[in-house]
Amino acid sequence: DGSSTFGENNKWANFPSVALGWAFSDESFVKKYTANWLNWGKIRASFGTSGQVFSDEYLAYGSLGQQTGVSFDGNAGIVAKASVSPDLTWEKTEQYNLGLDLDMFEYRLGVKLDYYYKLTKSLLYTVNAPGNVNAFNVFIRNAMEISNEGLELEMTGDIVRGENLNWRMKFNISRNWNRFRKSYDDKDK
Repeated sequence: DGSSTFGENNKWANFPSVALGWAFSDESFVKKYTANWLNWGKIRASFGTSGQVFSDEYLAYGSLGQQTGVSFDGNAGIVAKASVSPDLTWEKTEQYNLGLDLDMFEYRLGVKLDYYYKLTKSLLYTVNAPGNVNAFNVFIRNAMEISNEGLELEMTGDIVRGENLNWRMKFNISRNWNRFRKSYDDKDK
């Protein structure tokens, strides 16, 4: 992908992904032991990367904007909002997923279990310029890092399966952990 948001050396980036799955319930050595209760079973795994797209074109080249309290000839003044940041690059996210799908007892009970881990690096953040005499008050930097991790369980069951009446229930529960991994000033440590 390419974006004009970033500096000349960082406009382009690659974001690969791969996914694999194995329907183990189709294997003869599994059917031999699970034929009475397991209709379908699958293990899934995936890995992928992605980059954040921004609506601000040419962000690495600095930005101007109106500021209240600054005027010229009765009109709102234009001031520098952020300095040039030639090293600005993509916010990049890596995500890993593992999953298990089971359908049992003539498809009356279904279970899906998923684990995921997501790490976002190089988050863009507006950082105050050092000192108090600067042409720019702030500049934009790749300055933060966060992670999200979680487990999700979904169960589906047919309570009643009849000719005139079907009653299906779903239950899901999840546990998620969000962690702040890195900041521009290292106060996260």
